[in-house]
Amino acid sequence: MLTPFVSGRDPFAEMRGLLRRMDEVFRDFDAPLPGFGLSPDNWPTVDLRDEGDEIVLMADVPGMSEKEVAIEATQESVTIRGERMVTPPDGYTAHRQERRSIRFARSFALPGKIDLENVTATVKDGVLTLRASKLPEARPKQIAIKAS
Repeated sequence: MLTPFVSGRDPFAEMRGLLRRMDEVFRDFDAPLPGFGLSPDNWPTVDLRDEGDEIVLMADVPGMSEKEVAIEATQESVTIRGERMVTPPDGYTAHRQERRSIRFARSFALPGKIDLENVTATVKDGVLTLRASKLPEARPKQIAIKAS
């Protein structure tokens, strides 16, 4: 640790204060910044919703087509696999390459059992949307209340 100058003032105190304030600003950000933290463990980013009669999973898969993504489902889980390859065309050299190739596989436990015969998946505008109907016994039921 550096000791303060004779004047009693620490020349690095202001810098430490600035770093502390920067840490506070970035502490609440959960998502990795673009280009940082890209790994098969956290990509693609996914939303999983229970919408009553069906379960909806939405995953960001920019630049990927339906041929590059595979989905496997059981009554209780869904696995998404895919590979995005980024290479320059034959005969050309990349002078800057920020987009990265990635191979991924992510599995998700579902909040209810699904009917495997009623599952659809689409890719549009870089978003994979999977819709799965719940089995009748997994759907919420309204219970009538009687006055006593």
